[in-house]
Amino acid sequence: MGLGRKGETELECPFCRKGNVKTFHKEGYLQARTSRISAGAKTKHYKTPDTYEVLEDCSHCGAKKKDIQASFEGKYKKKMTHQERIEMLKKRGLPLVLGSEGG
Repeated sequence: MGLGRKGETELECPFCRKGNVKTFHKEGYLQARTSRISAGAKTKHYKTPDTYEVLEDCSHCGAKKKDIQASFEGKYKKKMTHQERIEMLKKRGLPLVLGSEGG
């Protein structure tokens, strides 16, 4: 664990896994927080996680830096078509009545 080092690094594109994407990486660190009352003070240590800021689009697949950033943060949701949703639900084994099949 470092002392909050910063710098530019290249990471693999999360979509195509072939191209490299330039990012600004800020390493995580431990941060102490102290609470004080009349009876004394208590200090707790919290871990600040690593952060990545995407600086450019993927040169191989053309993914936008906004989408790559969301993927690194775990917020990216792939847009599915209606047919893909139906197939996914059928694979899960859910009993479905879709379209004009129902009665």
